[in-house]
Amino acid sequence: MENKGDAVIIEQPGMRMTIEHRHGNGGKDEGLTFDLTTTAPNAAGERILRFDCFYKTPHYHVGPSGGLDKARKMKDEGIEDPVGWTLEQLKTRLAAMIEQAGYERIAAAIDQRAVAERLTKLEAEILAKY
Repeated sequence: MENKGDAVIIEQPGMRMTIEHRHGNGGKDEGLTFDLTTTAPNAAGERILRFDCFYKTPHYHVGPSGGLDKARKMKDEGIEDPVGWTLEQLKTRLAAMIEQAGYERIAAAIDQRAVAERLTKLEAEILAKY
C-alpha cells in the first residue's frame, strides 16, 4: 500500500482513528481513508466506521467488517466534497455514528470536543494526504 506520508492517528477510549491515503477497490481507485477501529483487547482492530474518500467512488461503512454493512455511496447521497463532509461528520457526530454502528460503550466515552479540536488542528496535514 502506497501512502502520502505517515498516517495521522487520533485515539479515544476504546477506539483508534487512522487517517491515510490508500489504494482501494483492487487498486483501481485511491484517496483518503478515515478508518475507525476498536482498541479493546477482546475486539482490537474491529472496524467501527470507515470513510473511503476515493477519487472515483467515495463511500463509507458503518459497523463491523464482515457484518451486514454495505458501502454507502457518497455520490448517491449528494455528497460533493467527501473529505470535507467526512471531517464535518467526525467533528460533530462521531459519538452518534459510533453508537449507530453498535458500539454504545465506546460512543459514551467519546470526547466530541477533543476530537473536533484535534481534527481542526490537523486538518491541513490531513488534506495534504488527499
